[in-house]
Amino acid sequence: MNLWPRMISAAYAPLGWRRAGFVLDLILPHLPPGRVLDLGAGTGHTAALLTQKGWAVTMADVSPHTGALGQRLVAHPIAARLGRESGVPRVLYDGSTLPFPDRSFDVVLLAFVLHHCPHPAAVLREAARVSRRVLVLEDGNGESAPNRLDRVTDALINLEFGHPHGERSRLEWLGMFAACGLGVEQEQGFTSRFGGLRGRHRLYVLNRL
Repeated sequence: MNLWPRMISAAYAPLGWRRAGFVLDLILPHLPPGRVLDLGAGTGHTAALLTQKGWAVTMADVSPHTGALGQRLVAHPIAARLGRESGVPRVLYDGSTLPFPDRSFDVVLLAFVLHHCPHPAAVLREAARVSRRVLVLEDGNGESAPNRLDRVTDALINLEFGHPHGERSRLEWLGMFAACGLGVEQEQGFTSRFGGLRGRHRLYVLNRL
């Protein structure tokens, strides 16, 4: 029963740790000491690495829907195993209301999560409720949203079908942040290259207005 989590954890580890290090390098200048909620934690490598570096981290995610093969077969088994091994608490929630009191965390991290959410504004409002700062990493680094090819590629990489791929332009994200009571303290564009695929992305550092 535990064979698949062990196998997929070992196979994915090189990419998972590399990606986590990439994310950590980006967010480190904007990450105060304290408590971090990795919301939509994926495989859990970023949360585990942050824990190793001294942050008190909690992972939160939703249960995978039918078409979320990547979550069901890869991300969730790895995150559950890595959470146990690293001592990182992990909770599954309903995607609507986080099971934490107001201001439970110093930072909420949403790394490439919002465009997969059916209701991203609701997720943002909950992130703002439970934290002092929200760090958002999203696909796209221009005034126009990622195109259809980008969305298909994203679906294939994540093995996720029949689920929203709500990528937005920079201005659309800024409008949503403002509507959710979040102001942009800083933003920066960056590129990634994993598995031979080059991506364009943007980091938004948000604080409650």
